[in-house]
Amino acid sequence: MADNASQETPTVRTGDILAGLRQLGLKAGDLAQFHSSLKSFGKVEGGAEAVIDACLAAVAPGGTVLMPTFNHGQRAAFSDDRCVFDLHTTKSVNGAITEAFRHRPGVKRSLHPSHPYAAFGPLADWLTREHLELDCFDARCPLGKLCAMNGWIVMLGCGMNATTAAHVAQTIYGVPCIGQRQNPWPLRMPDTGELVTAQTVVWRDGKCPFEFAKIEQRLKDRGQMRETRVGGALLQAFRGADVIAVGVELCHEHCPTCPVRPQKVKGAAAL
Repeated sequence: MADNASQETPTVRTGDILAGLRQLGLKAGDLAQFHSSLKSFGKVEGGAEAVIDACLAAVAPGGTVLMPTFNHGQRAAFSDDRCVFDLHTTKSVNGAITEAFRHRPGVKRSLHPSHPYAAFGPLADWLTREHLELDCFDARCPLGKLCAMNGWIVMLGCGMNATTAAHVAQTIYGVPCIGQRQNPWPLRMPDTGELVTAQTVVWRDGKCPFEFAKIEQRLKDRGQMRETRVGGALLQAFRGADVIAVGVELCHEHCPTCPVRPQKVKGAAAL
């Protein structure tokens, strides 16, 4: 009879995740964005908080961690039945790790109705400011700034289909399939409580011909992708600037003949 105990999923701890991040090349002072799936690791002692501890430790001292805390316009993320974005109460739908991260003391969150980022570290204020005035994936959005500084993008068990930097590359190229600032959305100003109408992105009505497998393969072919495993999770790391370069290349190759265009706006939640 097989020993059931030997078949149990090993427990992953903060130190295990930190060791994995070190294998990928992260070090003190780095700037890194993390996409994440808590369940991909298997059993994690300490849950989401343990993973966050490892991410922060990987770039400490002096480093900055960035995470997506998007709501994507999903009603479940909002406390207001009008789907009003509130910097403090609108939840992240990008997994348990990102939702826990935005609640950490000292974390800054960008003001954006559908795609806010959260950051902790010396660059947090700079990364998260002025997002409301920009296109959703503008080169000056939090992730665009990270890519411009050649920061890391780290995938914690979630796969390349979460690589938001591809959309920054598409915005830089000027793809015709994403409608920038064409979707009105109610937002509560954090300082005054005033309700305003902000603008967010209108997504495409079809599938992109190069997301995300072609981006991943090109990064691997050029030796720009690093990988390791922790528990059940595949960890991948690459430089934001490399994703931008590859993404813009692929835009030049595919976009001129691609028929995909933005969806028709159905109307946002009313103020």
